[in-house]
Amino acid sequence: MSQTSPPPPRRRRRRSVFVIERISRCLITAGGLGTIVAVSLVFVFLAAVVVPLFLPSSAKEVANEPVANAWRDTPPSEIAVDDYMRVGWACFPDGSVECFRLDTAESLVRRRLFDGPPPTAASVSAREEGGVFGFPDGTLRFATIRAAARAVDPASLPEELRGIPAGSPVRHGDGILERLPDGQMRHTVLDTRVEEPIRIEPPSKVLLVDSSRHGDTVRVAAVTEDGRLVLESARERPNMLTGEVTRVVTSGEMRLPQLQGREPPSHLLVSGIGDSTYVVWADGFAVRIDSRDVSAPEVVEKLDLLPEPRVRVTSLRFMIGRTTLAVGDSMGRVRGWFRIKPHDAGTKDGAILAMAHDLERGNAAVTAISTSQRSRMLAAAYEDGTLRVFEMTTEKTVAEVAAGSPLGRIALAPKDDGIAGMTAQGLLSWRLHARHPDVTLSALFLPVWYEGYPAPTHAWQSSSGTDDFEAKFGLWPLVFGTMKATFYSMLFGAPLAILAAIFTSEFLAGRTKARVKPVIETMASLPSVVLGFLAAIVIAPAVEDFVPELLSCFVTLPFAMLLGANLWQSLPGQGRRGSIRAWRVPFLFVMTVAGIGLALIVGPVAERVLFAGDLKLWLDGQRGTGTGAWMFPMLPVSAVIVGIAMSHFVNPALRRISRDWGAGAMARAELVKFLVGFAAAVGLALLLSWLHGLAWDPRGSFVGTYVQRNALIVGFVMGFAIIPIIYTISEDALSGVPEHLRAASLGAGATQWQTAIRIILPTAMSGIFSALMVGFGRAVGETMIVLMAAGNTPVLDWNIFNGFRTLSANIAVEMPEAVKDSTHYRTLFLAALVLFALTFVVNTVAEIVRLRVRKRAYEL
Repeated sequence: MSQTSPPPPRRRRRRSVFVIERISRCLITAGGLGTIVAVSLVFVFLAAVVVPLFLPSSAKEVANEPVANAWRDTPPSEIAVDDYMRVGWACFPDGSVECFRLDTAESLVRRRLFDGPPPTAASVSAREEGGVFGFPDGTLRFATIRAAARAVDPASLPEELRGIPAGSPVRHGDGILERLPDGQMRHTVLDTRVEEPIRIEPPSKVLLVDSSRHGDTVRVAAVTEDGRLVLESARERPNMLTGEVTRVVTSGEMRLPQLQGREPPSHLLVSGIGDSTYVVWADGFAVRIDSRDVSAPEVVEKLDLLPEPRVRVTSLRFMIGRTTLAVGDSMGRVRGWFRIKPHDAGTKDGAILAMAHDLERGNAAVTAISTSQRSRMLAAAYEDGTLRVFEMTTEKTVAEVAAGSPLGRIALAPKDDGIAGMTAQGLLSWRLHARHPDVTLSALFLPVWYEGYPAPTHAWQSSSGTDDFEAKFGLWPLVFGTMKATFYSMLFGAPLAILAAIFTSEFLAGRTKARVKPVIETMASLPSVVLGFLAAIVIAPAVEDFVPELLSCFVTLPFAMLLGANLWQSLPGQGRRGSIRAWRVPFLFVMTVAGIGLALIVGPVAERVLFAGDLKLWLDGQRGTGTGAWMFPMLPVSAVIVGIAMSHFVNPALRRISRDWGAGAMARAELVKFLVGFAAAVGLALLLSWLHGLAWDPRGSFVGTYVQRNALIVGFVMGFAIIPIIYTISEDALSGVPEHLRAASLGAGATQWQTAIRIILPTAMSGIFSALMVGFGRAVGETMIVLMAAGNTPVLDWNIFNGFRTLSANIAVEMPEAVKDSTHYRTLFLAALVLFALTFVVNTVAEIVRLRVRKRAYEL
């Protein structure tokens, strides 16, 4: 009778073990939740900074005061306000200027600028702080008109003014006195100054006049009663020793076109640098005059701004920079026109005037337009009493208010934080909170027609050295650059990393693997700054001198490796398994060197045959055909086609006739098959490239002009940054496949290669996919390598030989220069949010795919 052994005694855990387990579980849970919360808070912070970009603007009425009867009888020709929305000034047709309070419409002072007869023409601008006036006797006079603010010592003020509260301005003399929050006193007064007259010879009454200042040069244009356009250019040259200013004057004139049935022109404008002068008639007919040479102006373009019949130009102003014309008409439209230079311009200066922007149409005729002094905003008043504020670049309607009656004159505040308008009954003013009108979803991700560009385009250029710069916040070039960098780096790094992981896991001896894997993992510790520095300073200049040879390496290196494998198989079986087995890796290095040497020989030959003797000139489109460009995609396609043909037709036939062959004969047959297949692939690639080259030359698409710092360099260097990550995770996934699967496959007669490809790789696919996604995230977020090796140029171009700019590089470069709370600052955070969302979406999709692959593998 068998005896049953007693069960082993139950071991009881000490209470401290349970406590430690509970604490560990809580800490791990808290750490996981904390990580999720931290990542979520990053998203929340980015969103909080970005959301104000898309909040609506607002305008609030702050004053509505009746004006003096004199203003109703003779409305001003121009009004303007100071920086602080405290005072304004109005210029009247008789040449007088009046300063007034904005909150009460109280007149502070009125001055007559000129003695004698009143001016017959005037061009006054708040941005220019004055303007130019024309007179009946043919003289022109410049006048400075501005609201000047200066600090005042409280001790110099009367006793009753020293204690005024902050924010409550009072009248003091001819100006406004105000206490600031920090206790200082500010006095704002009207400042006027008139310069010496400029005489037109022969004298004639001035009908229209305008001026433009660029640096130390002033350009003046005047239309006279006898039909002449007179141009004056005055350049001031100060003497560095004496301080004396010498004015060099150049004059010129021309006869305006005689237009039957038309009244004299109604508008005259001079561009910012004085190279173009515009004469516009009330019915929309316009003449553009090339005034680069003041002494010999000539008409270069005639066009109709308003092709519809019986439509009149009611207001015409320059945007900041004096390049874009804002044209308001009697149909309630406001349109933006500027010069572009298309290839088929057909004009002497190669430019034409194009209508680029059509703003939201009003319900009544436009009565007045005022343009911003610091941005691309403008205000338009309509005959039905409405007032709208627009952003010209994005065509966004920023704000809309109702004045109750038509506004004859309007003025945007210098800081774009207010608007003043004058009706027949009173003076109105509004506080404007415009926020960020130059950023809209369409401007961020769709083409926008920027000033001077021949067509709408994607562009990023957030800053410049001039105040009249038109900011370009198109994010698509940055998103495109990010994807381009990621694509080329993954194209280079991912296959190498996965193949290296397969080789290490399935073919390399354990002792060698223990040495190789840590070395490759150590590559991950290389700083991206170092890699970027090497790419920009060492690799890019070196590659520039050996581009054909480098491109040939992509063919000769695989050829040399496969040739070496076939030659190794040709060795006797005893040798491959015996004494010379240890020489397999050195033989691999020998074939690598042979592949590089072969590339040095093949490169110049390929340059002569495929690229017309000079690869860089060929890439630039200066010589040759597109056949060589098609070789890049057609070689791998042809290799796949030949490989499929070999497996379906050649291999079965070879198996039938080689049943009685020995190992050596079979190896020699495989060698011949490889050489024939390689020759067939190259020949097929040449044939397909020639056929495609007849239909389309791809230069300018995935290949184009060669730039030293380009996507090829970035793909090569950034590939080294992602290879260790992909390699390590992939090798771990492959090594984690259960050993019994390998044993079963090998026991069934499969080779190591068949086992690796058909058994191990599908089983470990979820881990390999995770490795690719981690490498993808590393490539998407890379900054320094791209910044230093890619040229940092925001272009939309798949050309592998051109540069680009990524989201992360753009943030790194421009964030230190962006002013906090500015549009530029918030747009950079929007770029970061897009990068965050892009990575999050990709990783989420990758995780879903990985889980499905794993589930499928378990089911199999």
